[in-house]
Amino acid sequence: MNRPFTLYLDETGNRHPDKKPDITREGRDWFAFGGILVRGEDNDAARSLVDSFAEKWKLRGPAHLTDMRSEKKAFSWLERTTQVKRDEFWGDWKNVLTDAPVIGMGCVIDRPGYVGRGYLQKHGNNRWLLCRSAFDITVKRAAKIAMKEDRKLHVVFESDPSFNKTVVGYFENLKQNGLAFDQGTSGKYEPMSKENFANVLGRIQYKPKSFPLLQIADSFIYAIARAGYDKKFDLYRHIRDRARISDLAFPSENRNVGVKYYCFD
Repeated sequence: MNRPFTLYLDETGNRHPDKKPDITREGRDWFAFGGILVRGEDNDAARSLVDSFAEKWKLRGPAHLTDMRSEKKAFSWLERTTQVKRDEFWGDWKNVLTDAPVIGMGCVIDRPGYVGRGYLQKHGNNRWLLCRSAFDITVKRAAKIAMKEDRKLHVVFESDPSFNKTVVGYFENLKQNGLAFDQGTSGKYEPMSKENFANVLGRIQYKPKSFPLLQIADSFIYAIARAGYDKKFDLYRHIRDRARISDLAFPSENRNVGVKYYCFD
C-alpha cells in the first residue's frame, strides 16, 4: 500500500441550521466543511511553503484568512502598510496556495436552501445533521480517491474544544457504520459500503489552527465556499486555474469526488 493521504479539514460559516441568517452575509449564507487532501510524500513540501511565508513576513499568528482579509489581530499591520507591500503579501500567499501539492475538497451547504427544502423541519431534533452531512460527504469523496490510489486516509481537523468530540464521533460512525444517506437518492454518486470505509479510513486527530497545513485548508475551504456564490472570487480563481480542486484534479470522476454544492438553487 502507498503512503497514506491526509485530509486536513476546517469549517466556515454557521453549522447550526436553526441560526438566524447573518444580515452581513445576505446572499451567501453557507456552512462548509472541507480543506485539502495531501499525499504522505507531499506533506513536507506543502508545510515548508507555509513556514517560508511566515518567516518572510515575520508573522505573529497563523495565516487565518478571516484575520488576513479583515486586517485584524496579527494582520493589523496590513492596514498601515503601502499598497505595494499589501499586493506583495497577497501575491505570496496565493503562491503558497497554488504551489502546494494539495487537492482542494469540500461540501458547501446553502443554509437558506437547506431550510427551504424542509430539512430543518424534518430533522429539527438533530441540530448537528447539517454539519455531519458536510463532513460525511467530504470524507467519503476523499476516501474514494484514497481507494483508487491504494492508500489509507487519515483526517486532521482544526481543534474546537466544544466540537472536537462531535467530529471524532462523525468519523468513528463512518468507520463503523458507513453513510446514513438514502441509497435511493444517492445511488448515482456510487455510495461506499461500510466495509470500504472500515478498510480505507485510518485515524483522526485535531490540531490547533497554527498547524501549517490547516492554514492552507482554511483558505481553501473559504475560497471553495465563496465560489458557490461568486465564481470571480480571486483566491478561488487562482487555485482553480492551477487545478488544485478535486473537480479539476480528477475530471473523469467529478460527480464522485468533486466539491459538493448542496441545497443550492
